[in-house]
Amino acid sequence: MPNFYQYLDHALVVTDDRMDERAFAFGDGFFSTIGVHQGEILFAELHRDRITHGLSIFKLNLETDEMMTALSQLADHMTEGMIKIIITRPKQSVRGYGFLAAQPAQVFIKVMPSAIYQGVSFVKGIPIQPTMARQMVCLTHKLSHRPPHLVGMKLIGSIEQVFGHAELLHRQRADDSILDGLVANVHGEWICATMGNVFYRLGQDWYTPLVDKSGVLGVMRRAVIQSGLLGDVKERVLTDADLDLIDGLITTNAVRGMTAMSMLNGRKLAHTFG
Repeated sequence: MPNFYQYLDHALVVTDDRMDERAFAFGDGFFSTIGVHQGEILFAELHRDRITHGLSIFKLNLETDEMMTALSQLADHMTEGMIKIIITRPKQSVRGYGFLAAQPAQVFIKVMPSAIYQGVSFVKGIPIQPTMARQMVCLTHKLSHRPPHLVGMKLIGSIEQVFGHAELLHRQRADDSILDGLVANVHGEWICATMGNVFYRLGQDWYTPLVDKSGVLGVMRRAVIQSGLLGDVKERVLTDADLDLIDGLITTNAVRGMTAMSMLNGRKLAHTFG
């Protein structure tokens, strides 16, 4: 039998077998973060679709409808706040990275009651954060080009987001007007914010970057496109040449909803939404 230790405060401490959890060892899984308002899951069907897709890609088995019912019960009990769900492969006898067959999914759930929607308006079920001064800046950290079957997935192995958000925190220490950062991929295409997807306005039209190589296909991104709140949104590559032409910029997040930026890289944006 193996023994497990943690090196903590200059000493070896006996610990549990969490090292054998595939989520811990390999980042083998995906997650979703869910907003709850008035006891209801925001866009439950879109979260269900995301989870069903993830299960298919990871070859995991789960009674999704039963689990969504359980999540709805948690939402009803908490009234307002957020739920985080991590779905991963259970421990197995096979050594190393691989797996031999589809297995029952292992599901971890964290419930965080909080009055997160105080002062937030809702339009077509979408949370709209109040208008205020918020700046977005372009970050230097780059997202990788993912293999096709993993494009758009919200993976628990999120090291790209870890370093991107660390850069944002460093920038925020020097300038507290910065709310979020715009992140490009290794091809120089601007993809998303550190905490969600983005929509940008050129002329009279709204666009959102393609998520065909990098980034996450967010639940709120899909909800905003379906809602028609920004008109007929088109997917389009966002390049360096567009940055000085953008006159409106919005981030979307499954919990926070829509958040309009007032500045991009120190330049005031003419159009705000909120």
